[in-house]
Amino acid sequence: MAAVDTLKTWVVRTPLTGRLAALSAIAALTSATAVRATVDGIVTGCEFTPYLPFVLLSAIFLRWWQAALIALLSVPILGLSFIGAPGKLLHSDCFQSSAAIFLAASAAMIGLVMIVRGLFHALHRPGEDESEGGVVFSLEDGEVWASWYGQGQPVLLGSEDKVSTMMHDFLAQLEVGRRLNGGK
Repeated sequence: MAAVDTLKTWVVRTPLTGRLAALSAIAALTSATAVRATVDGIVTGCEFTPYLPFVLLSAIFLRWWQAALIALLSVPILGLSFIGAPGKLLHSDCFQSSAAIFLAASAAMIGLVMIVRGLFHALHRPGEDESEGGVVFSLEDGEVWASWYGQGQPVLLGSEDKVSTMMHDFLAQLEVGRRLNGGK
């Protein structure tokens, strides 16, 4: 049962954001390029295969558009690091076809992760009953996020100071309204 709860936590949780997401993206691109350099004597030419696991991990741990950006950045990084000058890349049939296949495979992996995450959300909707509280507020890196049970990704509300001020104002307005309505 603990393994299922751990899996549920990883699938349902919000992807990495902020500095941690940027560092993860840099680490993915650096690691993939290092692996490609390590196997350069074994794989030759326009081989993108070492980049694929890092795109998959990025799709799992980052937002879809960040994983797509990593896939897109992998193309010029590999090309310039292992194939040659930009002019040579544009005239290389090997590079163009390999890049196209890599980008298609990356898009398929990112799409699959999005579908699995969506299905998992649909099957394991935590707290659909709003009687236990429909909105969840969370604080990350000084920013306040709101999420609704079973309703997709969290929404950025603003900085902690701004949201705190707005909430205090909202609660004060509620209190004034109750007083004017005779405590109802």
